[in-house]
Amino acid sequence: MAGELYGQDDSANLMHRYTTERVLADALYGQVLLCRDNITGEQVAIKRMNVAAATAKTMIHTASIQVSEDIAFEKRVHRALSVGGGHCNVLRLRSDFVEDGFDHFVLDYCVGGELFDLMDSMPDQRLDMDMARRYFRQILLGVQFMHARGFAHRDLSLENVLVDGKDNCYICDFGLATFADAPSQDTVGKAFYMAPEVAVVTRGASYDPIKADIWSLGIMLFMMLTGSPLVEMASVKDSRYRYLQTQGLPRLVDAWRVGHAVHGDALDLLQRMLCRNPASRLSLQAVLDHPFVAQLAVPSSSLTKCLGGFFKKRARRTVLDVYSATMM
Repeated sequence: MAGELYGQDDSANLMHRYTTERVLADALYGQVLLCRDNITGEQVAIKRMNVAAATAKTMIHTASIQVSEDIAFEKRVHRALSVGGGHCNVLRLRSDFVEDGFDHFVLDYCVGGELFDLMDSMPDQRLDMDMARRYFRQILLGVQFMHARGFAHRDLSLENVLVDGKDNCYICDFGLATFADAPSQDTVGKAFYMAPEVAVVTRGASYDPIKADIWSLGIMLFMMLTGSPLVEMASVKDSRYRYLQTQGLPRLVDAWRVGHAVHGDALDLLQRMLCRNPASRLSLQAVLDHPFVAQLAVPSSSLTKCLGGFFKKRARRTVLDVYSATMM
């Protein structure tokens, strides 16, 4: 994406440089604003967070999970991933500054919004195989860059991937990131995408955040292909997860009648990523080398067709509904 490289300027980067056009989303400690850069004329996204609330680490409770984002570490990750121009599949931090008690991250603006919402605008609320393969490879490359820079994401999800106007994906939202080489002990992330060892981590136990990211990536691919999450949470308390562990992914795919969307190389890759034992999961490089990803084809034109009605929402009957009707 065009624009300046990451940097700090105590005089040029304050909020008066930008005109706020609208609120894009609410954030844990503030808002994400769509702004116009009065100097360059470009649109940017500014994540504006209350420093006092963030310092106090105000908690948000979701599905019995406590989430507390560390904006100081998030800034550290953003800076590390953006220096030198960053990576073409990681959302770039243009600059950051603190003003009037708020920390501001000035980010590239992705007009397409979240990949999750893009999927919701597609026929059957899912991507075709070629589009899913293309997007998935971009996501993998962004995560690989993040891992190589020494960080694990821990909150990989379709909601944390943004799409620009040229069909390019960007990893974003590093509020739950951690050092890649340090064992993690926190239950963090969104329940749909959370690895089994993350969902059940107990006091004193730990897990490899890199391997946890691999599981989340597998769930993302399954959702791109089918339009629905594989499980509500990867825990024995979840009936779908129990079925997955006892019957296996191929039988689950048949039972849900989504074999037309998950088959061949895609099914093989998912089986190798969604292993209960983290040590058995493919490495990120092995995922990139897998035939499903390596045989990248030219994307279909369906994305261009769907963007016109991008933000239209419609009721949907997901494969989870099929599961509930046939399996429960």
